[in-house]
Amino acid sequence: MKVLVSTKETQGQRPNDFCWVPEGEIVKYGFDCDGDAVDGSCGCRRSLVGLECSKATTTMKVAQVDFTKGELKAMLRESLIRDGWMDCYKTATTKRDFLTREWAAFEHLLEVAKNLPVGTIVERREEVGPRRVVA
Repeated sequence: MKVLVSTKETQGQRPNDFCWVPEGEIVKYGFDCDGDAVDGSCGCRRSLVGLECSKATTTMKVAQVDFTKGELKAMLRESLIRDGWMDCYKTATTKRDFLTREWAAFEHLLEVAKNLPVGTIVERREEVGPRRVVA
């Protein structure tokens, strides 16, 4: 299965690039600041977050992995538990609803990866897609 992973390839192409995620770590959407612009000082709207380290990167690439969707879902759930996000929800129903929303967002990234060749460098601007050349 194809997923998006962190990479340092093309880092520095944009002056506000950063990569705090170990090379090759699977990434997911993080949480965005209200009203921050894509190129805002926070960087939350132009980055994805490592499943294990919970840090962000502005450069990702498509990679082939030997995980099933079930294994990826378990990894996402463990990440949310470890980072304390599941503690924000008090009932089983609200926890399940939150996990369902997070999985839907992760599946969107799986769909992006599925439609691109392995090795394609990806960035998040308004959408997640192949990295555009910056003049």
